[in-house]
Amino acid sequence: MHTRGFVISAPHSGAGKTTITLALLAAPTRRGVRVRAAKAGPDYIDPAFHAAARGSPSANLNTWAMPPAVLDSIVARAAEFLVIEGAMGLFDGAPIPGRGGATADLAARFGLPVILVLDIFAQAQSVAVVAHERAGIGA
Repeated sequence: MHTRGFVISAPHSGAGKTTITLALLAAPTRRGVRVRAAKAGPDYIDPAFHAAARGSPSANLNTWAMPPAVLDSIVARAAEFLVIEGAMGLFDGAPIPGRGGATADLAARFGLPVILVLDIFAQAQSVAVVAHERAGIGA
């Protein structure tokens, strides 16, 4: 299944995913563009922030706990554009291909590109290695 949108993720928690997601939800909403928000995994705090930024509820998407048909149904109801905020790190989840609850599972299932948020505090060239590794370019 392929939809229009993207996933916001990071290599770890606390990197700024929610802040970036809220900005990318609020700006188009103010311009009248219909954007739907979702949060990877079981979470009620970030979806409440999404709802405040958009003025309407946010969905949860969890490849580990939700059957594929449920995920597909939720995403099919997305507006013009879907923004999914990841949980923890991009690849964090159970070792079950496509069903482990990782944010990467959602990106792959729905054919969505990933915007990787990197907290580069106190780094220089090291961040380039992380970015290349996460993009699959090499170590």
